Amino acid sequence: MQRQYLSIDIGGTEIKSALIDHSGNIFEKNHTLTPRQKEEFFTKIFEIITPVLEKITAICVSVPGVVNSATGKVKFTGALGFMGTFNFASYIEARTHCPVYVGNDANCATLAEMWLGNLNGVHNGAVITLGTSVGGGIVINDQLLHGPHFQAGELSAMIINHDVTDPHYSTVGATTSAVKMIETIADVCGIADKEDGRRVFKEINPHNQVAWSLFESFCRRVAILILNLQTVMDLDRVLIGGGISAQHILVDEIKKQFRLLQQSDYRLRDDVTMPEIMAAKFGNEANLLGALYGLLLTIE
Repeated sequence: MQRQYLSIDIGGTEIKSALIDHSGNIFEKNHTLTPRQKEEFFTKIFEIITPVLEKITAICVSVPGVVNSATGKVKFTGALGFMGTFNFASYIEARTHCPVYVGNDANCATLAEMWLGNLNGVHNGAVITLGTSVGGGIVINDQLLHGPHFQAGELSAMIINHDVTDPHYSTVGATTSAVKMIETIADVCGIADKEDGRRVFKEINPHNQVAWSLFESFCRRVAILILNLQTVMDLDRVLIGGGISAQHILVDEIKKQFRLLQQSDYRLRDDVTMPEIMAAKFGNEANLLGALYGLLLTIE
């Protein structure tokens, strides 16, 4: 039997965990709500770890925030901002006497694709995760790009409209939220559950005029983001992640919008090569797998 590792994916709403072997086979998946207070958070983490501690080789964790994956120091952000900044890996190691790896969630999603997914064998690529905001992971010359401040891939902070004086309304995160797009279409189409993405795509797929216009505009913004990345990094492949990427029409429309952008200006046509754009392979399990791959790269 192969060695098993405990992988934990901490999200703003939910904490997922699983036992995974060295080959990426997943066992004993679990999930629980993410606590909103620091002490409750620590209690929950060790409720996950303690029952399996005797049968695991190491622990790997995916978290939202700025992460020094070499040391395990985390500046928690977003819904987990209340956790502050501290060495999360050392905290767990001291109480479990077990090796611990901690990685940024978007980077973990990218690592999963590099290991067993659609970036395997791709020398230069990126993962763009569409959700409440926009996450990113970048691969250059077969290496995940961290940057000296461990903030490479923070695509949501990119300003894309210099005519808007308030940066809050001109960033990728503010203008390219898949969740906001779904909510807006649900509202204008009279759908009661504003979070029902599947129901919203029943309006998008047959090209309901109002729904399609909003969806088309969203895909154009994603295409602009990819084009901007391409002008700087000249990537081979860009993957689209997040729950919405399961809808095939999304990637098709992003590709169409990228081509339309190129057709609109000879400089975009002549100076920018369209990368291969496709859906990421992994969905909800991406961060669990990527955290393990980050651990394996570290200890091996």
